[in-house]
Amino acid sequence: MSWTDLLFLHWRVPVEAVERVLPAGVEVDRFDGETWIGLVPFTMTDCVFRGFRFVPGLRTFHECNVRVYVRAGGRAGVWFLSLDAANLLPVVGGRLGWNLNYVYSRFDVSHSHGSHRYALRRRAGPWPVADTMIRWQTGARLPVSEPGSLEHFLTERYWLFTRKRNRLYAGRSYHDPWPLHEAEVQAVDDGLLRAAGFDGVTDGNPVALASHRIDVVGNGLVPLDAVRDR
Repeated sequence: MSWTDLLFLHWRVPVEAVERVLPAGVEVDRFDGETWIGLVPFTMTDCVFRGFRFVPGLRTFHECNVRVYVRAGGRAGVWFLSLDAANLLPVVGGRLGWNLNYVYSRFDVSHSHGSHRYALRRRAGPWPVADTMIRWQTGARLPVSEPGSLEHFLTERYWLFTRKRNRLYAGRSYHDPWPLHEAEVQAVDDGLLRAAGFDGVTDGNPVALASHRIDVVGNGLVPLDAVRDR
Protein backbone atom coordinates (compact mmCIF):
# COMPACT_ATOMS: atom_id res chain seq x y z
CA MET A 1 0.00 0.00 0.00
CA SER A 2 0.92 3.67 -0.12
CA TRP A 3 0.07 6.38 2.41
CA THR A 4 -0.39 9.71 0.63
CA ASP A 5 -1.13 13.38 1.44
CA LEU A 6 -0.45 12.74 5.12
CA LEU A 7 -0.31 15.17 8.03
CA PHE A 8 1.16 14.46 11.47
CA LEU A 9 -0.46 16.74 14.07
CA HIS A 10 0.80 16.37 17.64
CA TRP A 11 0.02 17.92 21.00
CA ARG A 12 1.67 17.37 24.38
CA VAL A 13 -0.56 15.51 26.84
CA PRO A 14 -0.06 14.48 30.48
CA VAL A 15 1.63 11.11 30.87
CA GLU A 16 -0.97 10.03 33.43
CA ALA A 17 -3.80 10.76 30.96
CA VAL A 18 -2.29 8.32 28.47
CA GLU A 19 -1.56 5.74 31.17
CA ARG A 20 -5.29 5.58 31.94
CA VAL A 21 -6.15 4.33 28.44
CA LEU A 22 -3.45 1.64 28.19
CA PRO A 23 -3.77 -2.01 29.23
CA ALA A 24 -1.32 -3.85 31.47
CA GLY A 25 1.90 -4.65 29.63
CA VAL A 26 1.88 -1.44 27.56
CA GLU A 27 3.65 1.64 28.93
CA VAL A 28 3.83 5.27 27.86
CA ASP A 29 6.82 6.19 25.69
CA ARG A 30 8.33 9.59 26.50
CA PHE A 31 10.49 12.20 24.82
CA ASP A 32 12.39 14.39 27.31
CA GLY A 33 9.98 13.19 30.01
CA GLU A 34 6.85 14.15 28.06
CA THR A 35 4.47 12.32 25.78
CA TRP A 36 2.23 13.26 22.87
CA ILE A 37 -1.04 12.44 21.16
CA GLY A 38 -1.26 12.37 17.37
CA LEU A 39 -4.04 13.15 14.89
CA VAL A 40 -3.00 11.73 11.51
CA PRO A 41 -5.17 12.16 8.38
CA PHE A 42 -4.08 10.55 5.12
CA THR A 43 -5.22 8.55 2.10
CA MET A 44 -4.50 4.88 1.50
CA THR A 45 -3.76 4.12 -2.16
CA ASP A 46 -2.76 1.04 -4.19
CA CYS A 47 -3.82 -1.22 -1.32
CA VAL A 48 -3.62 -4.97 -1.77
CA PHE A 49 -5.04 -7.09 1.07
CA ARG A 50 -4.67 -10.84 1.28
CA GLY A 51 -7.92 -12.40 0.14
CA PHE A 52 -9.41 -9.11 -1.15
CA ARG A 53 -7.37 -8.31 -4.27
CA PHE A 54 -10.17 -7.12 -6.54
CA VAL A 55 -12.85 -5.68 -4.27
CA PRO A 56 -14.02 -2.33 -5.74
CA GLY A 57 -13.28 0.64 -3.52
CA LEU A 58 -10.77 -1.21 -1.38
CA ARG A 59 -7.63 -0.04 -3.19
CA THR A 60 -8.03 3.63 -2.26
CA PHE A 61 -9.76 5.17 0.75
CA HIS A 62 -9.28 7.94 3.32
CA GLU A 63 -8.33 7.31 6.93
CA CYS A 64 -7.66 9.38 10.05
CA ASN A 65 -6.01 8.01 13.20
CA VAL A 66 -5.76 9.13 16.81
CA ARG A 67 -2.72 7.53 18.41
CA VAL A 68 -0.43 7.66 21.42
CA TYR A 69 3.19 6.54 21.80
CA VAL A 70 4.03 3.45 23.79
CA ARG A 71 6.49 0.67 24.47
CA ALA A 72 5.68 -3.02 24.82
CA GLY A 73 7.94 -6.04 24.80
CA GLY A 74 10.95 -3.73 24.60
CA ARG A 75 9.73 -2.17 21.33
CA ALA A 76 8.59 1.35 20.56
CA GLY A 77 5.26 1.62 18.77
CA VAL A 78 1.80 3.12 18.75
CA TRP A 79 -1.48 2.46 20.50
CA PHE A 80 -4.49 3.52 18.45
CA LEU A 81 -7.37 5.22 20.24
CA SER A 82 -9.40 5.36 17.00
CA LEU A 83 -9.02 4.76 13.27
CA ASP A 84 -11.70 6.41 11.12
CA ALA A 85 -11.94 4.97 7.62
CA ALA A 86 -14.09 5.61 4.56
CA ASN A 87 -14.37 1.94 3.54
CA LEU A 88 -16.50 -0.49 5.52
CA LEU A 89 -14.39 -3.61 4.89
CA PRO A 90 -11.27 -2.36 6.73
CA VAL A 91 -13.54 -1.17 9.54
CA VAL A 92 -15.14 -4.60 9.96
CA GLY A 93 -11.85 -6.43 9.48
CA GLY A 94 -9.94 -4.14 11.81
CA ARG A 95 -12.54 -4.41 14.56
CA LEU A 96 -13.10 -8.16 14.33
CA GLY A 97 -9.67 -9.40 13.26
CA TRP A 98 -7.35 -6.96 15.01
CA ASN A 99 -9.55 -5.64 17.83
CA LEU A 100 -8.70 -2.08 16.80
CA ASN A 101 -11.16 0.76 17.29
CA TYR A 102 -12.00 1.30 13.61
CA VAL A 103 -14.85 3.71 12.87
CA TYR A 104 -16.92 4.00 9.67
CA SER A 105 -16.98 7.65 8.57
CA ARG A 106 -17.88 9.92 5.66
CA PHE A 107 -15.01 11.99 4.28
CA ASP A 108 -14.72 15.23 2.32
CA VAL A 109 -11.14 15.67 1.10
CA SER A 110 -9.58 18.06 -1.41
CA HIS A 111 -6.05 19.05 -2.49
CA SER A 112 -4.76 21.87 -4.69
CA HIS A 113 -1.16 23.07 -5.17
CA GLY A 114 0.00 21.85 -1.77
CA SER A 115 -3.13 23.07 0.02
CA HIS A 116 -5.19 20.38 1.73
CA ARG A 117 -8.64 20.25 3.29
CA TYR A 118 -9.56 17.10 5.15
CA ALA A 119 -12.93 16.63 6.86
CA LEU A 120 -14.86 13.66 8.19
CA ARG A 121 -18.07 12.94 10.05
CA ARG A 122 -18.70 9.61 11.75
CA ARG A 123 -21.61 7.47 10.63
CA ALA A 124 -23.99 6.07 13.22
CA GLY A 125 -22.50 3.05 14.99
CA PRO A 126 -21.08 1.65 18.23
CA TRP A 127 -18.71 4.60 18.71
CA PRO A 128 -18.97 8.19 19.97
CA VAL A 129 -20.33 10.80 17.56
CA ALA A 130 -17.48 13.01 16.32
CA ASP A 131 -16.17 14.95 13.35
CA THR A 132 -13.04 16.81 12.34
CA MET A 133 -11.89 19.41 9.82
CA ILE A 134 -8.25 20.27 9.13
CA ARG A 135 -6.71 22.62 6.57
CA TRP A 136 -2.99 22.83 5.95
CA GLN A 137 -0.36 23.87 3.43
CA THR A 138 2.54 21.55 2.72
CA GLY A 139 5.88 23.36 2.68
CA ALA A 140 9.58 22.72 2.07
CA ARG A 141 11.19 19.31 2.28
CA LEU A 142 12.96 18.61 5.57
CA PRO A 143 16.10 16.52 6.15
CA VAL A 144 15.54 12.91 7.17
CA SER A 145 14.83 12.93 10.89
CA GLU A 146 17.68 11.82 13.14
CA PRO A 147 17.33 9.30 15.98
CA GLY A 148 16.98 11.24 19.21
CA SER A 149 14.98 14.07 17.61
CA LEU A 150 11.33 14.80 18.33
CA GLU A 151 10.49 14.31 14.64
CA HIS A 152 11.97 10.82 14.72
CA PHE A 153 10.16 9.97 17.97
CA LEU A 154 6.78 11.00 16.52
CA THR A 155 7.03 9.51 13.03
CA GLU A 156 9.43 6.56 12.85
CA ARG A 157 7.09 4.03 14.45
CA TYR A 158 7.03 0.57 12.89
CA TRP A 159 5.02 -1.41 15.47
CA LEU A 160 1.40 -1.25 16.53
CA PHE A 161 0.04 -3.03 19.57
CA THR A 162 -3.42 -4.34 20.37
CA ARG A 163 -5.09 -6.58 22.91
CA LYS A 164 -7.18 -9.60 21.95
CA ARG A 165 -8.67 -12.15 24.31
CA ASN A 166 -6.55 -10.82 27.20
CA ARG A 167 -3.31 -11.21 25.23
CA LEU A 168 -1.12 -8.53 23.68
CA TYR A 169 -0.39 -8.69 19.95
CA ALA A 170 1.94 -6.73 17.70
CA GLY A 171 1.89 -5.86 13.99
CA ARG A 172 4.92 -4.64 12.04
CA SER A 173 5.06 -2.29 9.05
CA TYR A 174 8.04 -1.80 6.75
CA HIS A 175 8.91 1.38 4.87
CA ASP A 176 11.75 3.80 4.20
CA PRO A 177 12.34 6.72 6.58
CA TRP A 178 9.57 9.28 6.29
CA PRO A 179 10.11 11.98 3.61
CA LEU A 180 8.90 14.85 5.79
CA HIS A 181 7.92 18.40 4.87
CA GLU A 182 7.11 21.51 6.81
CA ALA A 183 3.37 22.08 7.29
CA GLU A 184 1.46 25.29 8.00
CA VAL A 185 -1.79 24.44 9.79
CA GLN A 186 -4.48 26.93 8.79
CA ALA A 187 -7.45 25.51 10.73
CA VAL A 188 -8.24 22.67 13.12
CA ASP A 189 -11.78 21.96 14.34
CA ASP A 190 -11.51 18.51 15.87
CA GLY A 191 -13.77 16.26 17.90
CA LEU A 192 -11.88 12.98 17.50
CA LEU A 193 -9.47 13.64 20.37
CA ARG A 194 -12.34 14.75 22.56
CA ALA A 195 -14.25 11.56 21.71
CA ALA A 196 -11.13 9.60 22.75
CA GLY A 197 -11.21 11.25 26.19
CA PHE A 198 -8.72 14.08 25.55
CA ASP A 199 -10.84 17.21 25.79
CA GLY A 200 -9.22 20.62 25.25
CA VAL A 201 -6.00 19.22 23.76
CA THR A 202 -6.31 21.03 20.44
CA ASP A 203 -6.55 24.46 22.11
CA GLY A 204 -2.75 24.64 21.92
CA ASN A 205 -0.53 24.91 18.85
CA PRO A 206 0.42 21.53 17.38
CA VAL A 207 3.70 20.25 16.05
CA ALA A 208 2.89 19.71 12.36
CA LEU A 209 4.73 17.65 9.73
CA ALA A 210 3.51 16.61 6.29
CA SER A 211 4.43 13.93 3.77
CA HIS A 212 3.37 13.43 0.16
CA ARG A 213 3.75 9.64 -0.06
CA ILE A 214 5.40 6.59 1.41
CA ASP A 215 5.14 2.95 0.26
CA VAL A 216 4.41 0.43 3.00
CA VAL A 217 4.25 -3.32 3.54
CA GLY A 218 2.40 -4.48 6.65
CA ASN A 219 2.49 -7.84 8.38
CA GLY A 220 -0.33 -9.55 10.25
CA LEU A 221 -0.58 -9.73 14.01
CA VAL A 222 1.53 -12.06 16.12
CA PRO A 223 1.43 -12.55 19.91
CA LEU A 224 3.80 -10.05 21.49
CA ASP A 225 5.62 -12.70 23.47
CA ALA A 226 6.30 -14.59 20.22
CA VAL A 227 7.76 -11.64 18.30
CA ARG A 228 11.28 -12.09 17.00
CA ASP A 229 13.40 -9.21 15.71
CA ARG A 230 13.16 -9.07 11.92
